[in-house]
Amino acid sequence: MMVLWIEPRTSEPQEGVFLQNHCAGPQPLSSATRADIVGGRKAGRRQFPFLASLQREGRHFCGGALIHPRFVLTAASCFGRGNPGSASVVLGAYNLRLRREPSRQNFSVAGINERDYNPQENLNDLLLLQLDREANLTGGLSLLPLPPQNASLEAGTGCQVAGWGTQGRRRHLSRILRVLNVTVTPEGPCRPGNLCTQVPSGRGGICQGDGGTPLVCNGLAHGVASFSPEPCGRGPDFYTPVSSFRDWIDSVLNQPSGGPEAPAQPVGAL
Repeated sequence: MMVLWIEPRTSEPQEGVFLQNHCAGPQPLSSATRADIVGGRKAGRRQFPFLASLQREGRHFCGGALIHPRFVLTAASCFGRGNPGSASVVLGAYNLRLRREPSRQNFSVAGINERDYNPQENLNDLLLLQLDREANLTGGLSLLPLPPQNASLEAGTGCQVAGWGTQGRRRHLSRILRVLNVTVTPEGPCRPGNLCTQVPSGRGGICQGDGGTPLVCNGLAHGVASFSPEPCGRGPDFYTPVSSFRDWIDSVLNQPSGGPEAPAQPVGAL
């Protein structure tokens, strides 16, 4: 496990803006091109009160889920060679163009915890971001529960994935949160170490910029979006299975004061 701590930032996180990008390649769903959910429909305003928008200089580049008042679960591939200390976390957003949504809360990243991430194989693509303070859970936010250690999902299980972004190649990011119904695939189209989904009829799925967003099945965060083959939306989509890491996640969340007592230090690339 890697535990890194970040010097507090003095500037306030900036708000979201609208970008134009496109889908590309079987690679981690980070911010090189910031496309998002392909297909789907507009989500309800309070349908995903745990969803996080990770941003740099006000620009959305990845998703995440609030699983503890001070921790957001996302993908390690979201940061690549970037410094997590340069990111901000926006909770309670629905329309990324609106700067004054009543439910919106902005945070800096105080520390990160990752678990043997393998960027060459896109394995163990999981990251815990520690916020600079606790989220206010009375302001329209809530936590996303996690499955037990080693819990399994049967093929054919219906799930949902949500995010901001394009509905196809070379389109603008959606300003409104969108949601897509997906189905867990059999093991054949997937691979060991991942959980996979697809849209059984029609086209839809995850793409660049949607990395880190949670796969929600039966009300639990069963997956973290990792990568998708090209072209986006034709599946299967690959997720990191959260249940394989539940014991490790609990060990991080249950540390005193929400994290190890360690001096702050600047953070470089993962």
